[in-house]
Amino acid sequence: MKPYLLFVLGLVSASATSCSGEKFGSTRNPPRLVVELDPASVVGAIDKPLPLAVDTPIAFRATIHAVDVNGALDTSFNRFVRVSTKPGAIQPLTNDGASGRNVELVQGTSASIEVKVSNAYGVTYIVADDLGYRPKDPLSETPPKCSNAIDDDGDGAIDFPADEGCAFANDDDEEGGTYAQGVSSPIYFELPRIADVRGLKCVTGLGCSGNGSTPYPREQILLDTGFREATNSFAFDTVVTRIASDGFYVTDLKDKPGTVRGDAGFNSVFAFNFNAPPRMRTCDRIKTYGGTANEFFGFTQMSYPTWTLEEWDPAARPCLVPEPELLSALVIQSAPDLLLRSGNFVTVDTTPDGKNKAMVTPHFGPGDVPRSPGGLFTPTADASNCDLDKNGKITFEIGNPENDCNAACTADVECTEWSNWISRSTFRITVQDGTGTRAAIQADASAAAGFDPIALKGKELRHFAGTLHFFSGGSQFTIEVRCKDDVQATLQEAPFLSDKTCTTDDQCSVKAGLAPDFKCVQLGLGAKACRKLDPEKPDVREPPPLACVFPRTFLENNPQ
Repeated sequence: MKPYLLFVLGLVSASATSCSGEKFGSTRNPPRLVVELDPASVVGAIDKPLPLAVDTPIAFRATIHAVDVNGALDTSFNRFVRVSTKPGAIQPLTNDGASGRNVELVQGTSASIEVKVSNAYGVTYIVADDLGYRPKDPLSETPPKCSNAIDDDGDGAIDFPADEGCAFANDDDEEGGTYAQGVSSPIYFELPRIADVRGLKCVTGLGCSGNGSTPYPREQILLDTGFREATNSFAFDTVVTRIASDGFYVTDLKDKPGTVRGDAGFNSVFAFNFNAPPRMRTCDRIKTYGGTANEFFGFTQMSYPTWTLEEWDPAARPCLVPEPELLSALVIQSAPDLLLRSGNFVTVDTTPDGKNKAMVTPHFGPGDVPRSPGGLFTPTADASNCDLDKNGKITFEIGNPENDCNAACTADVECTEWSNWISRSTFRITVQDGTGTRAAIQADASAAAGFDPIALKGKELRHFAGTLHFFSGGSQFTIEVRCKDDVQATLQEAPFLSDKTCTTDDQCSVKAGLAPDFKCVQLGLGAKACRKLDPEKPDVREPPPLACVFPRTFLENNPQ
């Protein structure tokens, strides 16, 4: 046993030596920067955040200090530091000692600077970085050291970008910085909603407008979906409206097309997920939602999305998917009006009163578009093809016959260009509203099995609904059906019943289009809706038939 005891004592001795600091480095505070906000700055609070300001700078005052390893002011620090915000952006600094987004520290301290922050959201910080950057006018009498063709610091590398100590070409210092960093205390902003991410900007007294372009390009961003974790409740609803083969669509129900915030459009967005999201289905409510905001040919989408769901329980609440908006011919003629509706659930219908009509374009056939005696292209019922050289594409060049042919078909609200249908499976629907105005909009019924637009050309459609997609490459707006239930091809058919709230049983009767035994019942969250009660299973409440709402087990096995 003695050798064993000696071995243990040896381990204890080695441990005691290690703990003395002889074998391990001691911890210490490295040199760092400190960003001190002016006490008068209004920074909000976690429960009372500042309003979100899209493309509108908000000013904060700050002073930056350099601190040494002992936590004391480093009076030997005389150099520029880079100022930024995370998240968001800042405007160029205009104070003394400032150059662009850089400010000079003299004897370890900067002057009080005004930092104008824009497009910040959530918890935000003003950040200072020591990059070893000393900006100098490149047109000065002597060029900056990082662009003078001399190895000033003798490290074997000459000028920017070869010399790692050069931050930019106008850097007058080839030595790198300490790369110390400092951040301010937090500034609290609201999270953006879908319309904010899609570029909606509202000005008091002037209303709201937007161009559909995100102010947060290529940024990882978290959206406000209305869910409040502290109370496990929703201030407003963000609901899944469509499951696609490569992602999903969601809509903020509190915003919708109009003229003021809350009624101004850009309230839907597509999440590109590479495939259908598992277990998610139409009618689910989004609790948390994040991703990278991107523009895909003019259509804002969230890439690499993350989310959590409140799965739809018909016994607890209505479905919440909004009724599709009936597009008039006047709206279809207006690209700005369509853009603010992009991503939304829309429809073109032939209404029972005959005031609105929708039909597959009658000029839709494989023959080459003939020319009139005057040389103009004139599409006919069996001739709408503009691929005249049969190479599988239209040549869009001024003076080219194919370009002239395609322009003639586009101008004809009753024409679908044949080669576009063959290559992309898209066709056009002619719409006429109560004013007699006529227009055409592109449609894609690929998800509606059995729907044959060629067989139905020139025939009126009772109902054609779907999400409105935008592609800037050809300024094309397309209604994409979600499933076969979104299309009623004959005038005798009616759209699927929605899951509207109700107040009386009459609204759930056969006269309202429901089968017998539907009643207006109280749901778990306080709302009333039409539900069919099973006498043998009184706790089971069956909602009316809903278009494109599949059982969750179906989504798991066969994602749409």
